[in-house]
Amino acid sequence: MIDISVAIMHHPRRADRIPALVRACAPLDPVVVPDPEPDGRPSPLRTAKRAWAAVGRDATHHLVLQDDVRLVPRFAEQLRDAVRGRPRHGVSLFCLWHTPHNSYLVRRAAVAGEGYAPLSPREWTPTQGFVLPARLARELAEYLAGIPDEVQDDDEVIAVFCRERGVPVVATVPHLMDSGHERSLVEGHHNGLRAAVHTPGRPWTAGAGTAELPPGPYAVQLYDSVCSVRPTYGDPVEHQFPWYWYDACPLTGLDPEAVLDAGAPYLSRSPDRLLPTMTAVWAAGYLLGADVGGLAPALAGPGPLTPVALGSWLDQGLSERDARAGGGLRADCLRLADAAVRRGLRDRRRTDVH
Repeated sequence: MIDISVAIMHHPRRADRIPALVRACAPLDPVVVPDPEPDGRPSPLRTAKRAWAAVGRDATHHLVLQDDVRLVPRFAEQLRDAVRGRPRHGVSLFCLWHTPHNSYLVRRAAVAGEGYAPLSPREWTPTQGFVLPARLARELAEYLAGIPDEVQDDDEVIAVFCRERGVPVVATVPHLMDSGHERSLVEGHHNGLRAAVHTPGRPWTAGAGTAELPPGPYAVQLYDSVCSVRPTYGDPVEHQFPWYWYDACPLTGLDPEAVLDAGAPYLSRSPDRLLPTMTAVWAAGYLLGADVGGLAPALAGPGPLTPVALGSWLDQGLSERDARAGGGLRADCLRLADAAVRRGLRDRRRTDVH
């Protein structure tokens, strides 16, 4: 039996949100945990300490929500299903669309048609909505109590806790919430606090369940209309200097010229001024598809959430200039990215078979 207690981390500036958020949790009955120093330096960790300590006496699991999230319809029902499928895991209900590693892992899961995306143990844990087994939640509360509030970010500390205790963390795909789409109370945390894969009208399911994809040695990034590859080991997560995809392509096991050759029939239709952008979109989609194809060779085609995953990738990954270009550029990029994923998936699968 799954019995989930809920705590909402709350800042008084957002008091108007609490009634709707509490209603959206029904029939779960959340405890609202206010920031004990609302006029002090912003520190999610300060409130998280108390929220993780608010585990229900008879609860099997404990969920901590931040007060700037928007839950999907029938949230409690989908939450129970997601926790029931991974009762010993940490379960994140949300992942930001531009995180260096985890957003890519979520998009991989979407292409594979999976309901869970195993997350990186080295990147900060998405804590906008995070569930732990009750025993681990109580241990986490004790662990956080010894961390100074000045550390500020609970997501980084929780990542260390889960890594040290060997707690596997997954994200639901699609996510069970989205952000409030506005500036965070924490300095520097703003401009695009949106979900990687969010479809509020499409209920979460466990997915195909045939190819849960663990984190690999690299992640593909699309940012400022440039495709890059980020190694997942050795480099600090926060660094801003990923490798240009062509130069780093050997890390993916692919020949960059073969990637370009596969895209030539599609890219030949692009105007010269758009060719750099369209090439980046093609490379990103192809590398994503090939990655999934290598890990799930039995997969017949991209999962139904692939357009959503690619759409959010483009929305955070196109440059401001390209985003303002109009003329159907986003739609063209989305069609190209979809074709690239399918081609990469097919080419890698065919290569592995032979």
